[in-house]
Amino acid sequence: MLEATRTTPFAVPLSTSQFSCVGERSGNQDAIGYHLDDWFGCFVVSDGVGGNAGGEQAARTAVDTALNAFVANPSVAAEDIQQCVTRANDAILARQRAQAEQGKMSATFVSLFVDRSTGQARWAHVGDSRLYWFRRGVLMERTEDHSLSQRSREGMAQGEAVPANGAQALIQSNLLYRALGARERAEATVSGTQRLADGDAFLLCTDGLWQLISQQVMERSLQLADSAEEWLALLRRAAEAKADESRDNFSALAVWVGFPQQVTLAGTATPR
Repeated sequence: MLEATRTTPFAVPLSTSQFSCVGERSGNQDAIGYHLDDWFGCFVVSDGVGGNAGGEQAARTAVDTALNAFVANPSVAAEDIQQCVTRANDAILARQRAQAEQGKMSATFVSLFVDRSTGQARWAHVGDSRLYWFRRGVLMERTEDHSLSQRSREGMAQGEAVPANGAQALIQSNLLYRALGARERAEATVSGTQRLADGDAFLLCTDGLWQLISQQVMERSLQLADSAEEWLALLRRAAEAKADESRDNFSALAVWVGFPQQVTLAGTATPR
């Protein structure tokens, strides 16, 4: 579904599109939502942690609560973003206490916050749902998963010793060490402030998607697309072609800044 670009005389133009696929599962534990007005935008994706009852409810609670907190206090300040995450975590914990049979419900969380009047943005995440930031069709940055596999890769990159018999298992493990609802206090990673540029594009997605398609596919699809909706259609097609490799739900939300298709692609941006 494509949301028409909304602008004011001084607001950064934004457009967005989203999809969520059940895949081979019986239910969908992914949740997506956003708030977009004349001056601010907030975009959220969440994924119920597998194996825990109530994952679908946890993800929906995380999205709705964070959006409500943002609408009450629209801001891209780090402390206000952390407050949105804290509210979402508290809401999940409250549901755990109210529903004993779902006392371990938890969810991942990734979000983008935009001040359209200043052209500034931040993002925050908990778990392994990701945000990818592209400029001129090239990946600039992505969030780092709060997972054992990511931690083990970082350790090996820094020369830390990993037991030979456990290295491969750690790399392949999707176990999380952070999730909303897992602890009394939410521990989100919040980015620094970024100045948006015409042609920037953001992809927020669950692990079900990024495990199926590579960064290179994301970039090529972006360079071929004329709209956020077309970009996601290409990504969805690529994911569905490999969906038999995974039984997970896969979902994504795209946010375009200005008109990426009119910006000269691949050549002037410098990835981080």
